Amino acid sequence: MFGTFVILKGHRQHRRGVFIVLASIIMIVLFAFLSLGLDTGLISLEQTRLQNAVDSAALAASQEITSSVHAAGDDGADPNSIAVEQAKAMAIDVAERNGVYVDPDQDIIFGKRTYNEGTGKWDITWNAEPYNVVKVIARRDQPNMSARDSKLPLAFGWAVGTPTIDLRAEAIAFVEARDMVVVLDFSGSMNDDSKYSAISRLGQGPIEENMTNIINAMNPNLGDLTFEQSYLRIVGDPPSNYGAPQNVVTFKDREVYVESTKNISRVKLYFDNGRSQTFNTSGTSGTYSGSGSNNGRKIETVYVKAGNASGNGEKFEDTNSAVKRAFGLDDVPYPYERGSWDEFINYCRDNVPSNTGNRQKYGKLNYCDYILNNRYHHYETEDFWKAPHYPFHAVKEGFTLFLGFLEDLDFGDEVGIVSYDESSRVEHTLNDDDTYASLNGDWISDDYTTLNTIQRHKQAAHYGTYTAMGFGVNEADELLKNHSRHGARPTIVLMTDGNANRYQSGWSLPHDWNWNELTDYDGDGQADYTTNDRSKQYAIWEAVQAHKRGVTIHTMSVGASADREVMTAIANACGGIHISVPGGATIAELQSQMLEAFRQIAAKVPPPQLVYDLSQASE
Repeated sequence: MFGTFVILKGHRQHRRGVFIVLASIIMIVLFAFLSLGLDTGLISLEQTRLQNAVDSAALAASQEITSSVHAAGDDGADPNSIAVEQAKAMAIDVAERNGVYVDPDQDIIFGKRTYNEGTGKWDITWNAEPYNVVKVIARRDQPNMSARDSKLPLAFGWAVGTPTIDLRAEAIAFVEARDMVVVLDFSGSMNDDSKYSAISRLGQGPIEENMTNIINAMNPNLGDLTFEQSYLRIVGDPPSNYGAPQNVVTFKDREVYVESTKNISRVKLYFDNGRSQTFNTSGTSGTYSGSGSNNGRKIETVYVKAGNASGNGEKFEDTNSAVKRAFGLDDVPYPYERGSWDEFINYCRDNVPSNTGNRQKYGKLNYCDYILNNRYHHYETEDFWKAPHYPFHAVKEGFTLFLGFLEDLDFGDEVGIVSYDESSRVEHTLNDDDTYASLNGDWISDDYTTLNTIQRHKQAAHYGTYTAMGFGVNEADELLKNHSRHGARPTIVLMTDGNANRYQSGWSLPHDWNWNELTDYDGDGQADYTTNDRSKQYAIWEAVQAHKRGVTIHTMSVGASADREVMTAIANACGGIHISVPGGATIAELQSQMLEAFRQIAAKVPPPQLVYDLSQASE
């Protein structure tokens, strides 16, 4: 029994030694796991801190680029003069506030982000201007542990021979390129500021000066018509004998001026209502007009009895043939596809506003007003696009500036054009007699030269007269659906000078339409704008449908008669801005306001975004 006891005791002592060894090993392993866990957490925490810092710094630096674009839009400065130093300073400051050091000489890099049509991706070329993308890097890789960007010391790295570790984080932020469709109002009212009817707002002098520029730009053959408006003056037959008179009659606005080389004994007037009135008189000249029931009537025929004339005397008629002879139009073909000299002559007699002093006169200014009111479509007066008629010309000038600004900016923005009147269409091809231009299927394009050529060959009421704003918005949305690039911000710029007055046949506002959700500007839960006008409703509805698909819509209202409430409602509901161009006391003020409005829209670049797929960053 004793021997057995001794053997058992030795066995237990042996097992106790094994347990101590195992416990030691387990403690070492647990310590290793614990130290690894602690250091892994430390590394993860520091990596996250670095990444958050560079994300914020890159966005802030890109925002400086955006601010530079806005500044260029506001004061006309060169948009390529981007404040790189300010962007660097902003990135350093933001990183510093997050407790991270960024070396301005090597850790902040600018570049240019462009769309690669071959791959369908956005490529970045570093150190290429103009800058629209920035990379910010944060490093912890310096062996000097007192440096701000020193390697990260590990809590237990010494135990495995790695007391420190290198860390790096980078972020890329860019100013997003836009696919923009500019929706232009081509309705008939886009020439209203060049008509006589605008004299009460703009003054007769400026209107007539503008009309002079219009006619000079078109340069039609108008016979002997001049810018000095003249009444019809008919010289009678030469005297047939010593006692016969030489009579002259000038047909003025509802009166006639009669002069003769002999004493005038009687003047008889025939009016446009078939009645007549006789004046027994004396002297060699006088002015005559209807009185009583004939007051204000147009005079068509005049008989002048002077000298030894018999009967009623000599007959003078205000006829179209007489006007053509007097102004050298009888052998001059009418210069355009539609209209006629007879129509123009009748317009001068009956439709020129009396407050101009030009009614029943004939000249180039009256011809201009005739074109502006009666024959403004392209199929009627094909040269009208050359003329600076307003506000349409101001829109064209502004759009030219808009394209020039985008070209200088060179941020990858592409543009399409939609026009609307009582219908709508994409403006992608120009095929005039002497000019051909085409976007060749790339209807949203960075071919700014072709876009500009197409839009400048257009005129107010180029195709039609009315204002179907909703049709234009729908056309623009369809264009963006079919032709916009993946990764570009879809944007519509909607412009009008008047009121929507057309809608899709059979359309009505859906029953679930909620004005409170769309036009509550002050956030009180109540709509600040509603309308029962179906044409306006349709325009807003089409805009909202586009915005639901991700389209931002900016609006621009032009002229005193524009419906700014509708344009404000659309911009508010669709994430955009509304710019009002009220016009002014002069055409020059309107032009200046229009240029500034297009400049603001061009400079309204989207907020910067981070590149999450860093494979895009390859050159």
